Amino acid sequence: MLQTLDVLHLSVSDLAHLCGRSLSSFNRDFKESYQMTPKKWLQEKKLSKAKDLLAGNELSVTQVAMAMGYDNVSAFIKAFKLKYGVTPKQIKPHK
Repeated sequence: MLQTLDVLHLSVSDLAHLCGRSLSSFNRDFKESYQMTPKKWLQEKKLSKAKDLLAGNELSVTQVAMAMGYDNVSAFIKAFKLKYGVTPKQIKPHK
């Protein structure tokens, strides 16, 4: 399940519920298995997918941010730059 794109649109609470676990036990066991919190894991996956979309697609930065579940484009840009050291616009191929 963690390999599908649908998981990017779920919350940590949703994932815990789908696994039939309490939120605290899900967080604890997930961190033990993946060496990061589920929230951080989801953010990493979203940013990675966003980078792929920006590099090979005609979608705007705003469209990619919304597709990855960010309601605030500024928050997306900030998170992206923090992870990759460049803004999303710098990833887009120039025409």
